Amino acid sequence: MGFRVRQAAPHDYGAFVRLFPELEVEEPVASEAKFVEALMPTTLIAATTEDGVERVVGYAYFEILKELAYVRNVVTAPEARRTGVGRALMRAVAERARDAQCAAWCLNVKPANASAIALYESLGLARAHTSQALRIGWATVEAGDRSHDGRVRARSIEPADDASVEAAMSLPSGQLAAARASGGRVLVGLFEGDGGERVVGATLFDPSFPGAYPFRVARPELALVLLRAIRSSARPEDLLVNVVSEGQGEVADALRAAGATLVLDIVHMKGPLPGSAN
Repeated sequence: MGFRVRQAAPHDYGAFVRLFPELEVEEPVASEAKFVEALMPTTLIAATTEDGVERVVGYAYFEILKELAYVRNVVTAPEARRTGVGRALMRAVAERARDAQCAAWCLNVKPANASAIALYESLGLARAHTSQALRIGWATVEAGDRSHDGRVRARSIEPADDASVEAAMSLPSGQLAAARASGGRVLVGLFEGDGGERVVGATLFDPSFPGAYPFRVARPELALVLLRAIRSSARPEDLLVNVVSEGQGEVADALRAAGATLVLDIVHMKGPLPGSAN
């Protein structure tokens, strides 16, 4: 199958809507406005052309977080699998990431997707940690242990907090600023100490999903505290919230003990960007 990789354009939204479900995630498809404004600038399209008619057979969406390229979606149409579409998209992402002065890249993949993992490993990515996607009812969150609530202070994460929050919570540098710029997210942190200067929790909450990702706390017992801190930002009609605990198995265990259900295990892979100076 012959195909080419090009920059996404507004008319690709229909193909995006068609291919996004191949990810098999419960996250809703982005609106056309969000696609054009937030996703399209760093979305690449793989397409074939036959008799003058182009057909999109895959896409990749990535974010540039300072020196890190975070590959969010890599999707190949079912009829085009095992034809090199995924590899071509990843190589094109790498090229653009190098142009943006990135030195490393990362992504998430389902542990059962052996072919994708093999592809990513061949490009220099290695397994870094496992994450858990969970779901918990707001009623369960509200009824949970509150003995730790008074020990920390919850508030919005302001731009001046970004560097300290990212360092304390092991978030990629620039992730908070990127989320703030994209809109639609509520950035909340937990702070403790006499001056409230020590960061002990952080999450980005998307009320439209609804989901909290990433979700990090310094201690497992703070997981429900952080969820209660974002409760007021949730839509009244939503009874559940999705949470992704990245590389913090003990936090995922604490949420499950409190009543959360495991939805999905996720493998996080990271590595040096092929061809980068570093």
